[in-house]
Amino acid sequence: MPDQTDTKQAPPLAFVDTETTGLDPFLHEAWEVAVIFREGDFDTEHVFRIQPDLSNADPRALEIGRYEERTNAPGWHWQDRQKTAEILYGLLNGAVMIGSNPAFDAEMLTHLLGRYYDNPRPWHYRTEDIATLAAGFRYGQASTGALGGDFTFPGDYPQQPYSSYGLSRAVGVEPPAKEVAHTALGDARWAKAVYDAVTGGAK
Repeated sequence: MPDQTDTKQAPPLAFVDTETTGLDPFLHEAWEVAVIFREGDFDTEHVFRIQPDLSNADPRALEIGRYEERTNAPGWHWQDRQKTAEILYGLLNGAVMIGSNPAFDAEMLTHLLGRYYDNPRPWHYRTEDIATLAAGFRYGQASTGALGGDFTFPGDYPQQPYSSYGLSRAVGVEPPAKEVAHTALGDARWAKAVYDAVTGGAK
């Protein structure tokens, strides 16, 4: 009888974060994108900087991302938009996208890639949110009694809406420090750390 073992390879993982000029993908743009691409046991880090149109930018979004400070710092340079889209497409094609609210990043990237590709969503259709992942992990720990007295009261369980920073600390990962928070690579590294804490590390 033939071996029925499923030998299908696991898809690559892409830990993704974007810094944007606002929250509306029809009005705003990603100006910094980080992808930590994992295939097998190897991670590679990629950062892209795309000069945006600021005419519809949300000042609060620029403030959170420290746009003026960071883009005027020595060594900052913008990259070609179309070439960036080509590299991103190759990295994300078939990958499982993981991040903090990756649906937002996916929407922003869809609008970027849609300028050049008929299929602007080349990644796996199911993105993975680290807050949801960490909440499920904590509920699993509670159901098995793995945490002893950690879940004494209902308020000890993860509460909706989930706090990504709170859940990150609950699984042993300190959220990004102020100087790297809201940078694309800093947040992508944080997403990777939470994912690895919940899943037991890079596979």
